[in-house]
Amino acid sequence: MSNLYMTFASGSVADRFRENPDVLVASGNETILLAEGDKSPFQSGKTFRIEEAEGQFASKGNIVYANVPVDSNARSLLFHRLLTEKSRLGAGHDGFTAYRLGVDPDDNHGIVLIQFAEAGNKFRDSTDYVLFQEWLKDAVEQKGAGPIIKHYVVTEADNL
Repeated sequence: MSNLYMTFASGSVADRFRENPDVLVASGNETILLAEGDKSPFQSGKTFRIEEAEGQFASKGNIVYANVPVDSNARSLLFHRLLTEKSRLGAGHDGFTAYRLGVDPDDNHGIVLIQFAEAGNKFRDSTDYVLFQEWLKDAVEQKGAGPIIKHYVVTEADNL
């Protein structure tokens, strides 16, 4: 499987990356930058090993990013559950574009990224999204910490 690279940026640095067609730039509480491949285009940030992937990231839309602090057994069980019920990952919902299930090799956390080219808010209002959140909470229950879930809009003009 490939790697996913993620970093955060602001100002002129984020603007410079917006010009790179291989980098996905999304805005939320901060600006998140994502890229896939064999080599990171970023000078700093995180590298995730992708275990499961479907679809290709689009240049615009919105992203649900979840950092799930779990051990390898809980992560494997969570990923198995999500892949068995892909609707929990947004598959089949209007505007679904892609998902990535991966591992942060530094601390073994699971990561989930889901992108919608449009209608991402409809997914976030769905029963599938509620169950997605429940499954993340169940996976981390034994660690005593909750999942960190953030939402990003890939281009601010989308206003999704």
